Amino acid sequence: MKKRILLYAVIFLILLAIYQYVSMNKMYEQQNSKIEDLRGKTETLQNNIKAYKDTTNMLYNENLDLRYFSFENNGEAKEYFEGSGVNTENLTQRITDAIYDQNSASANNPLVPFDGTGGKFMSVDKVKVINHKWILCSFTDGDFWGEMILRYDVNDTTKELTFELIREVLYPKYKE
Repeated sequence: MKKRILLYAVIFLILLAIYQYVSMNKMYEQQNSKIEDLRGKTETLQNNIKAYKDTTNMLYNENLDLRYFSFENNGEAKEYFEGSGVNTENLTQRITDAIYDQNSASANNPLVPFDGTGGKFMSVDKVKVINHKWILCSFTDGDFWGEMILRYDVNDTTKELTFELIREVLYPKYKE
């Protein structure tokens, strides 16, 4: 009888060992499969991060190129106003506001050398202060649009802004 109990115990332990081996083998394969999936996802994410970094660097460089011709990033243009007492911190905003203030719902902007069509009036819609003397503006009446270069001066004593038209272009109406 002791032999039978011992035999049953040995068989039970062998079956338990086989069950553990099969179970652990399946678990090992599942874990390896998950690890491979995660490695693939990690590699994809690393490639995406590299692509995003490249795109970010490209956009950053493009932004620097676009900001090259701007008063805010032009130390020499700001130095031009140094002994005159002109506050360069808000000069771009003052210039932009002065140009936009000349827009009217009942008349053309006097800086724009063209009259609006069909009862509409020309008004300035974009302003870019390039340096200590020049401004680039876009204007439209809703049907026609154009661009112009203005020269500006700041009066040393009154700090008043004056504008002079240098050159303009009017684009033809878009035909559908």
